[in-house]
Amino acid sequence: MFSFEEEIIVEKRHRPKKRKIHIDPSPEAFEGAFYHRLGQTPAGWVKTKLENGSPLDSIQYLFELNADAIAKQYYCCPQPFDAYYKKYLKTKEVKPLAPKSAKVYNKLVRDKIPEIIESSGKTCNIETLTEEKYIAMLDAKLIEELAEYQESKSLEELADLLEVMGAVVKARGYTWDELTKIRKRKHEERGGFEKRILLKEVYENASSQTEREVSSQSKKQPANAGKLWTETEEDKLLDEFDSKMTIAEIAKEHGRSEGGIEARLVKLGRISKPDTVNK
Repeated sequence: MFSFEEEIIVEKRHRPKKRKIHIDPSPEAFEGAFYHRLGQTPAGWVKTKLENGSPLDSIQYLFELNADAIAKQYYCCPQPFDAYYKKYLKTKEVKPLAPKSAKVYNKLVRDKIPEIIESSGKTCNIETLTEEKYIAMLDAKLIEELAEYQESKSLEELADLLEVMGAVVKARGYTWDELTKIRKRKHEERGGFEKRILLKEVYENASSQTEREVSSQSKKQPANAGKLWTETEEDKLLDEFDSKMTIAEIAKEHGRSEGGIEARLVKLGRISKPDTVNK
C-alpha cells in the first residue's frame, strides 16, 4: 500500500541526485485528481454506482483501489470511502436495492398478468398509469408486439398485436366498429394485398400531382381526432348533448369524428352504446 507520509523520496532515472516530492494531504487535492483521472468527483462516482444498483462492498473495494492508484500518480492522500458515502446518504434517501433475483420490466402488460405471477408463488410491483402515460405506453407496446411478430412470424404474436390495436382504438376515443368501417371502405376503394403487387416506381406529371394533392386534402382526419380529452371539453360535450345537438354538430364543434364523440359519451356514461342518439 502507498505510504501517507508528508514527504517521500523519488529517485529519477539517470540522475544521481535525489529530490523531495511534496504530498498534498488535503481532500481538495485528492478530489481534483480523482476528477482528472475518472471524469467524476468522488461523491459523484459513489452516487452513480449506488444508483446503478452495485453492491455496497464492491463499490467500496473499487473506490479504494482507484483512490490508491490516483494518490500514487498525483502525489496526494487518498480519502476514506465513508466520507463520500455518508455525504450521499445526507443528500438523498437511499432506497433498498431490489433483490438479486428480481427482474425489471417497466412495460405495459395484460390485466391478468399480476394475478398469474402471484399464483405462481412470486410477487410483483405494479403501477396504475395516468391516461396520458397509458396511451404513450400503448404506442410503445404496439412497436414491441410488431417487433416480436417480425422475429417469430407466429399467429400468437399477431393476436397480441391485434389486442394492443384494440386498446389503442378505445384509449384514443374511437370504436372498433369505426375502425372496421374505415378498413372496409379502404379495401373497397384500394383493394387488399392478395395480388402481391410490388410498386417500384411512379412517374408524375403536373396534372397527376395536382390531383393527388386535392385527393389527400379531401381525406384529412378532423383536427382533434385522437387527441386526449380535457375535463373542460368533456363538460362542454355533455352540455351540448343535453341541449339536443346532433352528433354531427357536436363532432364539428369539437373537431373530432362522430365515432369519437359517441365513444366519449359511452365512456362518460351518458349513453349505453353508439346507436342512433341525436343523429
